[in-house]
Amino acid sequence: MEIIENANLAKRLILGHMPFIGVSYKSKEKDEEYSKRFSAERAVRNVVEAAAKIGIYRFASATPGSSSLSSAHLRILRAMAAEGQKIELLPCIEIPIKLGDGDVSAFRRWATYANLDRKTHSKVKQRMVNDPILNFREGWKAQFRRSKPYAEKDFWKLTVDRALIADSLEYLADLPISSVELGSETDFLAISSRLDLLGELIDMVRNRGFKRVLLGVHHAGVTIPMLNDHLDGFHGYVTPLNPLGVMMFPSRVSAERAVRGTEKAVYAIKPLAGGRVDPKTAFTYAFSFDVESCMLGVSSISELKEDARAAVEVLEGNERREARCQRK
Repeated sequence: MEIIENANLAKRLILGHMPFIGVSYKSKEKDEEYSKRFSAERAVRNVVEAAAKIGIYRFASATPGSSSLSSAHLRILRAMAAEGQKIELLPCIEIPIKLGDGDVSAFRRWATYANLDRKTHSKVKQRMVNDPILNFREGWKAQFRRSKPYAEKDFWKLTVDRALIADSLEYLADLPISSVELGSETDFLAISSRLDLLGELIDMVRNRGFKRVLLGVHHAGVTIPMLNDHLDGFHGYVTPLNPLGVMMFPSRVSAERAVRGTEKAVYAIKPLAGGRVDPKTAFTYAFSFDVESCMLGVSSISELKEDARAAVEVLEGNERREARCQRK
């Protein structure tokens, strides 16, 4: 693939990090394959440098405490930045929500979403049961079905481990950060009406010198309208957009409506639905929305070139259509 010479097009693409930390969204075996491959830092650097060479300079990442592989990925990006390469990072910080002395259960979080949304979205629980990326979690269906939703009385006992977030922010302080994303636990703080905690976290990130805060949401149809109306101080959303509706809750239609209805920036993730949609179809759909950027996760240089080529073709086609419309 040739270099992406159009700076505006290059800005619209972000290289994701999930394959580099051993996450395929396909199978346990594929995860193990990725983990083994990218345990060699040279393998990670080869793909990241290939992205930089074709003009992609924005990179998503996890925080160093997420896994040993995420630490290695960040070391590579830090080294490339120190070498003077043009790099912007968009790290995602998981929100460590606590209930009393324990952690909030991921399965019970999802059971809570299903319970609170069932009156307006009757099929939401079945969509969660059958979602291929959620099913990628070992034992998802059985554990989700038997998990008890949190009750309203639990919501006011929630706290956030701010020390863990502070540690992550300190590590990121000297990196070329474009935006900091607070993770998809955002959905739980929103649906539990704990926007006070979310607002405090946004202030915490900004007070550390990071100008742009993004909020990760997988429950866009509910979370985005709520945050649009009741929360300030953040730049935009990071949310799935793909034609299969994978990880778009409580329904694909409601998520689409929310994305189209917000004036905040939107960063699209999972456009290929974990490899279940071909690249041209995926990017045609994702860029039919007014998204700031679209994230692509790849496990090889050949995947990188295929996905980037498809994305650029779609973006260039959109630009040509817009130019024709302006001339009429």
